[in-house]
Amino acid sequence: MNKLEIHPPSDLNSPDLAPNLGGFGIRFLAEGDSWFTVGALNPLKNANLLFEMRFAQTAVAINCATPGDTLRRMVDTRRDPAFVDLLTGARKRAWDGLLLSCGGNDLIDALGVRADGVALNLRLLRTAAEWGPASDGAARYLSDAGWQTFCGYFRANLDAMLALRDAGPSKGAPMFLHGYAVPTPRPAPAELGIGPWLLPSVQAYGIPEADYAAVAALLIGRLAALIAGCAADAARYPNLHFFDTTQIPLVPAAAGSSGENGDWVNEIHLNRAGCRKLAVPWAAAIEKVIVDQRG
Repeated sequence: MNKLEIHPPSDLNSPDLAPNLGGFGIRFLAEGDSWFTVGALNPLKNANLLFEMRFAQTAVAINCATPGDTLRRMVDTRRDPAFVDLLTGARKRAWDGLLLSCGGNDLIDALGVRADGVALNLRLLRTAAEWGPASDGAARYLSDAGWQTFCGYFRANLDAMLALRDAGPSKGAPMFLHGYAVPTPRPAPAELGIGPWLLPSVQAYGIPEADYAAVAALLIGRLAALIAGCAADAARYPNLHFFDTTQIPLVPAAAGSSGENGDWVNEIHLNRAGCRKLAVPWAAAIEKVIVDQRG
């Protein structure tokens, strides 16, 4: 199996660093959040899904995600000048596939909205006075109206992303999105005090610690269902493919733990072992789509 060769867009401008794109069996353009860049600021612990991908054919990815993309919103991702240039600008070409890592940071941003004077349809969590009956389980803490707002935002930005794809020579190329794994809200930031991300939100809304894991699982499951639904809508989102990583067993981080634990390097990022568990089967699914479409 061949390891995915990864280059930043800047390498294309250097005779010494630029890959011979024509010499690879598969050429990808990648963009996304920290699951495509680094989950830790410590180089010895850095991991992401692209690092762990393996293909039967030789494969290369020009990766527009950067460490600075961590916690960027989806709307900003599709405005990345390098990404846009490689799709529709001076350096445009027909890519064999687009790899996208998006939605997770948008979800974290939405969870961070506090209740102070904010209507339910503009936030994802309910205050204690708004909680549903205990029989609803973790769903009692979530705002269904807020989730519908989030879904509309996600779909609208995905519409724009596909329009960008179809505005250049990569029109109709397969676009691949992954799901996320279920994190444990816990006091496990990245280095330099960045994060945690989920823990402050569940604490701010007074959600009982015993329900942290169930709330996280429900939210990640809803996000996976949202992206899967988009991929199933071939009329609106042609050639969009979703890989549901929530179905792959991982070792969860222990509640209350800090630092690396289980398959997690911090609260929301996987370590290398965790990334490998998701990336290897995802790469196989991606390659099958490309081979099948080539005929």
